Amino acid sequence: MDRNQAIDVYRGSAIVGMVFFTLTLKLSFGLPDPLKHNAYGTLHLGDLVLPMFLFASGLSLAFFQEKYKGQLSEQVSKRFLRLAVVGVLLSPFSTWAPFQMDEVLLCAILFLACVVLSKLDWRMHLIIIFVINCSYLLLMHYQMDEIFYEQYLGGYPAALYYLPVMLVGFDIGNGIINGHLYSKRNIATIGVIACNFLVFWLLIPIDKLIATPSFMMLAILFCFVLLVIIYKLLENIGGMEELEYLGRNPFRYWIMMYVLLIIPLRLYTDNQFPMDIHWLAGVMLSIAALLILVLLSKVIDKIKRK
Repeated sequence: MDRNQAIDVYRGSAIVGMVFFTLTLKLSFGLPDPLKHNAYGTLHLGDLVLPMFLFASGLSLAFFQEKYKGQLSEQVSKRFLRLAVVGVLLSPFSTWAPFQMDEVLLCAILFLACVVLSKLDWRMHLIIIFVINCSYLLLMHYQMDEIFYEQYLGGYPAALYYLPVMLVGFDIGNGIINGHLYSKRNIATIGVIACNFLVFWLLIPIDKLIATPSFMMLAILFCFVLLVIIYKLLENIGGMEELEYLGRNPFRYWIMMYVLLIIPLRLYTDNQFPMDIHWLAGVMLSIAALLILVLLSKVIDKIKRK
């Protein structure tokens, strides 16, 4: 099986989840529990979508570094600037305030951090992750966790606590490059993350809204299990060409979603989200919108080929 195909399918799955949940939350009221998101003291399926995309970005970084070994600095600068510019332009609509951190800016920051940390051994990464988790205890002790409530995704100070997800994704990707998905270093990495989860779950309950270490460690475990499932499906079944197509250029759909759907809806509703649409209708509209974005993307690709 082509490992790049597996990564593209994984990224495609992540962008489908991000677009679907973002649109559904904007459109719908009265969401059933599984579709809720960012609710204090709880965990929902939608909460795992952003970590899944960060994990996928970490996987991609490992292959990105392998591909551009001779010109890494130039390519890193280009990718970071591309992400940062898109994030800044979308921030007034994604965070309700210019220059605030949103999903794209978070990816840009973590991408740069992971590139810097990539020079260190994977074992050192696990130590860094444990230190980050321990630092969260200080936030709680000094009641500084309010940063997560004041800004979208906790703002720039909270980016540190999302770093473990992309960093482990990067290490798993390197493990695949240097061996295979079930390489000893990958199994050891996931084992240490599982131990972190158990320890910090006892100390701080799972809560996505305030990015607790227990949530982040659980998200990493979820992401790895999903990656294993995708590998198995591709080996035994295949037939994931559409997800693979989506995963080749995931940020395209995020940009198109905002430019073609969310920004016009925001202007139309005068910033009143969620809209007055029953959740079932909202789900159907979100699926239809996703299909339209895919069709438009294919039209763009055909125009480019000409």
